[in-house]
Amino acid sequence: MGATRPLLLVSGSGSTRTGIPKHLLGMFDGAPLYQRQLEVLRHVFPEPQTIYMFLPPDAETDAYLDSLPSGSGDTDRTPESSQEMDEKQPPVKLLRHITPSKPGHPPAGPATQGLLAAYKYDPWANWVVVGCNYPLLPPDAVLHLVANRDAAPVTCFRLFEGVGGYEPLLGIWAPAALSRLAERFARGHPCPREAARELDGLVIDAPPGCEWWLAESGTVEDFVAVVEEEKKLGSGLEPVAFEAAREAA
Repeated sequence: MGATRPLLLVSGSGSTRTGIPKHLLGMFDGAPLYQRQLEVLRHVFPEPQTIYMFLPPDAETDAYLDSLPSGSGDTDRTPESSQEMDEKQPPVKLLRHITPSKPGHPPAGPATQGLLAAYKYDPWANWVVVGCNYPLLPPDAVLHLVANRDAAPVTCFRLFEGVGGYEPLLGIWAPAALSRLAERFARGHPCPREAARELDGLVIDAPPGCEWWLAESGTVEDFVAVVEEEKKLGSGLEPVAFEAAREAA
């Protein structure tokens, strides 16, 4: 049985409507959003388990991101050697592999590239995926995903009502789901939401009263509102050490 690995997906250099890449947006305590999401995952996956982070090659970075080691994923692994990878691993490791599209096929977005990079790194793992789209996401949301997962190859939160309302950036991707995504990508169909729908993935809702888990931040006004809401709620997170980034700030 493969390992369960946490993955933080970063969208890359494309700026949001705030004019700043989403992962570098400052939260109420001044820390960038990606650090808050790492804290969320760390509460669910305590050390010594490594958190993996997909960062496109052209993504803007800071001192902490520049200090992280990379995992190449260039060698095939067996389930046994996959378990050996967990020994003496760093707390956070970058995945930066990009799968090129075939001529005439549409390019894959950062969500697909991040999932494919994770699949290349460890094709036997179940990847618990969190994106940088949801600044209020608490550890309870990730635990809710894990607790409600069944035998479906992919489990995601519901993004909207109706057909195809899967949110691939908040989900658990099993090897079978990532294999299907890779197959679809090779055929020129790179959308992870469509892959999840094709697999009849399990889609779950936030519990009643917890809809704020999925609050997004698209515009300046939206982001300010989300940060103000976080102040009211309290992050519920104890600080996680990001010494390199703190010293550079």
